[in-house]
Amino acid sequence: MKTATLFEKKENKQSTSSYLEIDLDDLEFYKKFEHGAEFLNFPSKKISNKTLMEWFSVNEISFWWFIAPIIHPRYKEAILFIDRLSNFLEQNSIKKLELHGCYDKIDLVKQICEQKNIKLKLISKNNFRFQIKKFAKTQVKKSFYKKISKQKLDKRMKCYEPYRTKQIPKGQILITSPGIYRRSTICNDGNICNQEFFIQPILDGFKNKYSILNVDLDYTFKGTTDVLAERLNSEFDWIPVDYFLSTKQSSYVDDSIKVLNENFKSLQKNDLTNLFTYNGISLWDFLKKTFNDIFLEPNLPTYLHLIDQLIIFFKSSKPSLIIQVYETGPYAKAFEIAAKKLGIKTIGIQHGLFPSDFPDYMCKQVKNNEFEFGNVLSDYTFVFGEYYTNLLTKKGGYPKNSVISTGNLSVNNVDIIKQNFSRDVLLKKNQIPDKKIILVPLSFRLKYHQNNPDQLILNKIYSHFKNSETIILVRPHPGDLLDQQNFNELFPVSNFILSKNTISEDLFLCDLVIVPPISTIGSEAALYEKPTILVNVVDNDMSSYDDVYQQIVKHDVARFSSLDNLISNIESIKKGELWKTNESEKRKIFLSMFFTKGEKIDLLKIIEDILN
Repeated sequence: MKTATLFEKKENKQSTSSYLEIDLDDLEFYKKFEHGAEFLNFPSKKISNKTLMEWFSVNEISFWWFIAPIIHPRYKEAILFIDRLSNFLEQNSIKKLELHGCYDKIDLVKQICEQKNIKLKLISKNNFRFQIKKFAKTQVKKSFYKKISKQKLDKRMKCYEPYRTKQIPKGQILITSPGIYRRSTICNDGNICNQEFFIQPILDGFKNKYSILNVDLDYTFKGTTDVLAERLNSEFDWIPVDYFLSTKQSSYVDDSIKVLNENFKSLQKNDLTNLFTYNGISLWDFLKKTFNDIFLEPNLPTYLHLIDQLIIFFKSSKPSLIIQVYETGPYAKAFEIAAKKLGIKTIGIQHGLFPSDFPDYMCKQVKNNEFEFGNVLSDYTFVFGEYYTNLLTKKGGYPKNSVISTGNLSVNNVDIIKQNFSRDVLLKKNQIPDKKIILVPLSFRLKYHQNNPDQLILNKIYSHFKNSETIILVRPHPGDLLDQQNFNELFPVSNFILSKNTISEDLFLCDLVIVPPISTIGSEAALYEKPTILVNVVDNDMSSYDDVYQQIVKHDVARFSSLDNLISNIESIKKGELWKTNESEKRKIFLSMFFTKGEKIDLLKIIEDILN
């Protein structure tokens, strides 16, 4: 009988013909990353003749669309775990599994083993400790979350306090943007500075023509003030979203929360084990805790409070137009709901590449006559190119006349940047020798999530290039707290360098880009004509990847590679090699289709036409 033991994390694992030790890092090899297309069907699932959209509705608004971004990461974690563990057990003919970790997934493991007729043994001593800690955390979670939320609000309002005497402009245009979208970039004068991704062209174009009020959104749990302080000190008018949340919660909000809570209690009286399932495995036990958390701060109580206060604010200072980056986020959704209540026009701006199973955008249940409690969308959505227009209107539920191709607003000056950059200057700035440079932009936050495709790719590259002259330039994911010390511990060699550049500098400087089929940079590299390799860390099968990644390869702007063939693919690309657009009709079509490249887009006129 072949036995395996599953750990959360373990070094120096044993492996014999009859016994295997494995951890979550190893399981990454058994299934590629995906968002889970089945999640898109959940809003329409019926329980006692009511859909999930209806169960989570109050005052004619379905709050399913607010909680979905909280539930989805947990759902995604579950389905990837199920597929990976199932594939591992099958491929290695495991007949007995010992669980020495991953105790939060015990119910999933039990069902998988029952389904495959595999004997399961729990290491009860460790499991008991885990369950005690889990119970203790649950008991204090409500008060802890409330305390953290209060500390976050106080911290951010203290940052805003010196500006509070400044009169808030009654703006014709209101713009919201999360702090993560203020980044180091190339300014109009050619120098490096911190600016706004996506909305900077709008701010620059309209600053002398319209009154603009900007709102800083902070989706971090404990709250940050660095970006807020920068924005408050900029030439533009900013306020934190906390400004609206600093007032006392009304009885109307309290009553609405009670209704939603009672609805959820009634929902749970039904058998939900068959509602949330994946490949015959019930996910309900795994998801139940997250559903309970949505009633805690800073989730539903905050969102309802924000809607209430925004309606009051908009009544006294009604903007003509609201523009939002990451308009699918719950804070932004609150602005959208309030705007709809008062007939204010809204625009959403695409903030990155997305595949057809990405629930932030690919909702099928859009609020209309068919779906009374469907998702409330922006009146207009600006997307990078025609490809995304077709994706949203043909596969998603977006109305045809609501989606406009404007190009990627964060790279609208790419041609000017390319003309002004000097490789020699950038090499000197980074203290890098003039050698072949491989750029690895991280799609995940390596500081917190080390069992992911990025880590597997970096490990492969490190094992081959750690003693070579080739430079490996690693670009952290936005918001990651990965610092030089942490990075040096992971990759203690001089040719592995943690980037502190702008994305434009990194793309200009490198000779090729290595990413899993997840990252937006996998398509943006084509704007710089840089060879790109999309790496499948699981197997050699590229056909199962979403069409958005297939198009990148079909149009000669990237190659697929397995992890096994990665090194040979890297070595096949020479230093200084470019995949030039003018040498490939396919690449021209791709840039037009994905980024509206080559077309004259008057962004400000489009917005003014909507405004008027």
